[in-house]
Amino acid sequence: MARDYVADAIPTVYDLRETPVASTEPGFEQTVFRGVDRMVGLSTIGPEREDKPPHRHPYEQTNIVLEGTIDFIVDGERVSLEPYNAFTIPPEIEHASRAVSDEPCRLLAIWPVREDKLDATDYQTEFHV
Repeated sequence: MARDYVADAIPTVYDLRETPVASTEPGFEQTVFRGVDRMVGLSTIGPEREDKPPHRHPYEQTNIVLEGTIDFIVDGERVSLEPYNAFTIPPEIEHASRAVSDEPCRLLAIWPVREDKLDATDYQTEFHV
């Protein structure tokens, strides 16, 4: 079960600069880290990333901009974000993002544990039960 963990292995600390990259394409790279009930994606989104069509999913997504600037289109409305801006996208709301400067944007996305991203956290030995 996704929520099971090895209690003796907690806490385990990982440097996200050294964990496996879960997703990569031109202008986009993401590392995923999980807890028992939550998961985070640390993404770098560059200006060379192609615009993607808006998408939606059945879970809430909270975003925090760490570096750079980025625009999100949320339910048809453009929101411009800079470092330390945080916002939440409710479930089933269409959204898309794109970097808007010559520098990449680093973004932290927070989700519930997602079955489609569990493989990206195989490096986390505390969840090998």
